[in-house]
Amino acid sequence: MTNTQTTASAETMSATDRLVAKAEIYDVIMRYCRGVDRSEPELVKSVYHEDGYDDHGAMFQGPGWEFSKFFAPRDDGEPSDSRAVHFIGNHYVEFQSADVAFSEASFVTWSHSPVDAHNASLFTFCGRYIDRFERRGGEWKVAHRICLHEWNRVEQFPTDPPHSLPDFAAAFVQAARAPDDATSHWEWLDKPGVRPGANPTDPPVFPGRGTAPLIARE
Repeated sequence: MTNTQTTASAETMSATDRLVAKAEIYDVIMRYCRGVDRSEPELVKSVYHEDGYDDHGAMFQGPGWEFSKFFAPRDDGEPSDSRAVHFIGNHYVEFQSADVAFSEASFVTWSHSPVDAHNASLFTFCGRYIDRFERRGGEWKVAHRICLHEWNRVEQFPTDPPHSLPDFAAAFVQAARAPDDATSHWEWLDKPGVRPGANPTDPPVFPGRGTAPLIARE
């Protein structure tokens, strides 16, 4: 926001104004998480103002729009075998004015990557997004972000049975990166059978139901 712009003070904001602004800011953070997890660089880009800045330490420091390119699909067109999931925890917003807010969002990410044909690694990262949000043209976006590291853990484990349940897991609809993920195809929810591979005319099947011991209910 330039020095020539004027804005109402935070004290003039009503309780409703604050709640709406917090919800809009939270939605921007959710959009960022989805863009990263699903490898949608345009969605990540939409989080930042055109002059927005991202500080991820030694990983990246520069324009937010440039940072979004980090999450583009692989150049060779092959899907990545790595998977990532973001979870947002505590979220605190402090308003400097009606159009400027400081946001602190705690997060945990889990990144699952194959090591070889029989092993995989799980990288757990806990941190906080410290953001300066500015509302321009009625829309809240990140003007400056600093990503803080709290702690992390790296684990490696075998993926062959009995350390995994490949048959059970394979029975589920598999997550993917954009544009193959279900979130890129809301039309799959229009009616049963639209999703590729769906077979809604079959009777319900519960894998293992016939062999698993039943739990007695009192």
